[in-house]
Amino acid sequence: MSDRRLPQDRRIRKRLSAGDRRGLPDRRHSRRYCVKEGIFAVLVANKDKLGQIKDISMKGLSFRYVNNDNGSRDQGELKIIIAGYGLYLDNVPIETISDFEVKGGFSVSPLKLRQTGLKFVNLTPEQKYQIGRFIRTHTTGKS
Repeated sequence: MSDRRLPQDRRIRKRLSAGDRRGLPDRRHSRRYCVKEGIFAVLVANKDKLGQIKDISMKGLSFRYVNNDNGSRDQGELKIIIAGYGLYLDNVPIETISDFEVKGGFSVSPLKLRQTGLKFVNLTPEQKYQIGRFIRTHTTGKS
């Protein structure tokens, strides 16, 4: 796959933090869907992270979590938990694509609100089916 942006656009994208990329075009290859309230992700890696899922696609998801450490680039497994239902999906292999502090999170607290973007890797056919079913039943529409 080639990068068709102009060289100066590539340099600008490199310099910008993830939170400052909002004005740039979206480069995602699959449609993202907003997830209903009360659905959480647990990233099981060298440091477990728990947070509410923001959006999801067949290729990955993003979620927000509270942490006072800096973000990390982790590989690991993901669990999806639905409040009132319990564990929905377990042992989903992922790779961290982005992890950044969300500005305007908690202004008077030492805790920081962070958002991480994850890519699903090496999914089994059953996991793909479960993610598709999750999107059909637990999302509110396009992100």
